[in-house]
Amino acid sequence: MIKETKALVLLSGGIDSATCLYWTKKKFSKVFAITFNYYDRIEKEKKAAADLAKRSGIANFLEINVPFIKEYSDFYNGRNCYEAKDDNRLSSYIPARNLIFYSISAHYAEFLDIKWIIGGHNSHDAKFYKDATKDYIQNINSLLKQGRLIRSNEPCTVVLPLAEMDRRKIINLAVQLKVPLELTWSCHLKGESHCRQCYSCLQRIEAFDSLGIKDPVLH
Repeated sequence: MIKETKALVLLSGGIDSATCLYWTKKKFSKVFAITFNYYDRIEKEKKAAADLAKRSGIANFLEINVPFIKEYSDFYNGRNCYEAKDDNRLSSYIPARNLIFYSISAHYAEFLDIKWIIGGHNSHDAKFYKDATKDYIQNINSLLKQGRLIRSNEPCTVVLPLAEMDRRKIINLAVQLKVPLELTWSCHLKGESHCRQCYSCLQRIEAFDSLGIKDPVLH
C-alpha cells in the first residue's frame, strides 16, 4: 500500500478510469480527480466523469479545458484520412495525448503537493496506443524527476494499477470495488445511448458477455 495521503486520478468517465478512481480511494486518504475537455469532447463522457467524481465523494475535481487538442478525425474535419485497412481506433487518436495529459497533471500535482498520479492504461490499450505502454510511462516518470523544483526530492510519479489487466479483469475488479458502472460511458459516437457498434462498445459488450455479468448501462 502506498503511504502518501494524496493522489490525482486521470478520470475520463470510462470503466478503466472509474475503476482506478475507486482503487485509489482504497489506497489514499485524499483523492483528487482531473479530466480534460478537449475539442468537441462527447458530452456524455464529460457527464460520466463528473457524475463518477460526485458519486465517489471527490470534492477535488479538476475540469481542464484544452480546446486546441483534437482527435485525428476532428483535426481533418471529419474527412477519412486513413486507409480502410487501418484500425478504426485511429479516428479517436490524439497525437502525444498522454504526454500532454500527464504533463498538465504533473503541473497541478506540484502546486497541490501530490506525489502520485494514477492512470488507467491497461494491457489491451498498450497493444495499439504506444503512449499507453509501461515503458512510455516510465520515460515520462524519468522526465518528471528532472522537472520538479518545489519537491525535487520527491518527484511525482505516474502509477498504472491496471497495466497488467485486460478488460475482463478490470470489470471483475470494478465489481469488487463497487464501482457504479451504470455511470460510466464507453461509446466513441455522439448519442443518447451507446451505439453498440464502435470498437469501444464492442469491447465492452464482449467483456461483460464473457464474464456472464449484466452490463448496467447496455441492459
